[in-house]
Amino acid sequence: MASIKDIGLFEDLSRFARVICIARPGYGESSPYELKNLLEYGEIISKFIEELAINKLDVIGASAGAIYGYAIAKACSEKIRNFYVYSGAPALYDEKIRKNWPYPISEEITVEDSKKIAYDVFFSNISKDEKEKDYIKDSMANNCFGEGQNIRIRFKDWGFTLSEIKAKVYIQHSKKDYVLPYVMAERTAELLSDCELELLEDGEHFTVEGFESFIKNTVVKKVIK
Repeated sequence: MASIKDIGLFEDLSRFARVICIARPGYGESSPYELKNLLEYGEIISKFIEELAINKLDVIGASAGAIYGYAIAKACSEKIRNFYVYSGAPALYDEKIRKNWPYPISEEITVEDSKKIAYDVFFSNISKDEKEKDYIKDSMANNCFGEGQNIRIRFKDWGFTLSEIKAKVYIQHSKKDYVLPYVMAERTAELLSDCELELLEDGEHFTVEGFESFIKNTVVKKVIK
């Protein structure tokens, strides 16, 4: 899910770079703060980066996390070198992308309804043992507020457009991704001013093996240049 307790995913990368995982609002011990739009999230992270006195950084976003990464890339535009997107959610403010979105679109949804939808979609069918895993408990915190916020905020005005992002963006997406069809990744790449899109012939929406391969063969190679 989106838990910072999935730190094992970044084991290889941490040998080459300082890795910082930030809990989004409502996950784990992070307060269930309702964002007015995605740009506000980027602005929050911008302050965090200033506090740490970080001058240059790269950003990684996977699946639903991609849209939050775009917000960071916008808000911290002078400090971002590259943004890496693995099986990322698309720019759902764009009408062409919406036409290919395979799920219901709801711009007006309450916090409570979004939490219920998140539980039903992601957690209702997993076993009791799975629910005891740290990263699942982290993602279910505050009655699934974090996952619910993902559902609410992605359809709203982001507060910026992808064309405003200055950083180089690397997107990898599978042509067999049936969760997020690749045609939406193609359109998202078109909206970015500087994007390199890699479409894989095989692969699911998200697998640990696929993500680790993306880190090793795309991210690490750029980081250690």
